[in-house]
Amino acid sequence: MEQYNGAIFQGEIGQNSFYLTQVKTISTASSLSLDQLGKMVTYLGEQKDSCYITVNDQIPILLRGEDMEHLVADLKIILQRLH
Repeated sequence: MEQYNGAIFQGEIGQNSFYLTQVKTISTASSLSLDQLGKMVTYLGEQKDSCYITVNDQIPILLRGEDMEHLVADLKIILQRLH
């Protein structure tokens, strides 16, 4: 597995998924499929000023402008490396 340390997401890039270990400064353990990663890019692209993502199904994190841009950039890099 390849380690990935982005601006928002950190984790491990596997064969067909991304194992998310950290969102900003919050530790987590989630496996995201190619489909889920793609849907996140689409969702973030549709948002205007801000959006919430939930970590560990309990902790909401507000993302605004620059954080949203950083997360989209992270996701695009991860998707490129998965293909």
